[in-house]
Amino acid sequence: MRKTLPFLLSLMLLAWAGSARASHYAVADVPRLITPAEVDKLHKGKIETTEQLLDKGAKSKDRKALAKATGLKGPNLLDLVLRCDLLRIKGVGWDYAELLRVAGVRTVNELRFRNPQKLAKAMEDANAKRKLVRVLPSVKIVTRWIEEAKALQPVIRY
Repeated sequence: MRKTLPFLLSLMLLAWAGSARASHYAVADVPRLITPAEVDKLHKGKIETTEQLLDKGAKSKDRKALAKATGLKGPNLLDLVLRCDLLRIKGVGWDYAELLRVAGVRTVNELRFRNPQKLAKAMEDANAKRKLVRVLPSVKIVTRWIEEAKALQPVIRY
């Protein structure tokens, strides 16, 4: 039993780490990611948090049902789900998620293939134009985000 307990704990941690764990924001609290009009429609569909939106919108068939419940069009709903996907990375809040998007990274799966130095530069350039964040992430932080993205399973199904 003593030898199997650490093994079981490791398995539980790996299962938890690979699941969709978006940062837990109320959809109304991320105005740069989700507009007030979209928030109202999401509330109609019983979506209160970014985590719920990612969980209920990750699969194409579930998005169709959610689109019907909310009145949001499919492509718009997919875009909102993609925005929530980036929130699965530790240290990426709604502000950095938007900065990543403006720099050309739409999903965790895309993030895993990026060059840290080039991405940090793209984020710097995007922020100079749009003024999205007060503090830019360092190359070291961007590298950590990319490494974490490599460890996460893709959750969005088209």
